Amino acid sequence: MSDLAAIIEARSTAWMAAWVGQDRAVLEDSLAPDFALIVSAMPERRMERALWLATCDRYVCSRFAYRGVQVRELAPGLAVMSAIGDQQARMGDVDRSGAFFLTDVWRLEPDGAWRVCARYSAHPEPAGASSDGLAGLRPR
Repeated sequence: MSDLAAIIEARSTAWMAAWVGQDRAVLEDSLAPDFALIVSAMPERRMERALWLATCDRYVCSRFAYRGVQVRELAPGLAVMSAIGDQQARMGDVDRSGAFFLTDVWRLEPDGAWRVCARYSAHPEPAGASSDGLAGLRPR
């Protein structure tokens, strides 16, 4: 694992641990000022930073873990991380537990800290003929 990948994965893990632990200071420090969440059920609607932070009081997570983490540097100071996030969570009476395919865009901020500026969330595609076909592709 590269140094950058380790940094991004550690920052992301700390962000989600802060969500579970309701650590507002770490939550706020993890998000860039222009952070937005986009979920696949409402792709035309962005949840801006302030709303995401306010929602953390009601969208309560008791367990979160990443698997299948990949980090790719897109340019100096810009990286993307994708992973499956497994969570046990509730938003009021609604169970939000399960697996989500997450794509996070991380940016190196002027103060030297990596912060997430965008998260895209969707339910993962089930394994099947489509994914099997992709897995079989080889370079020519």
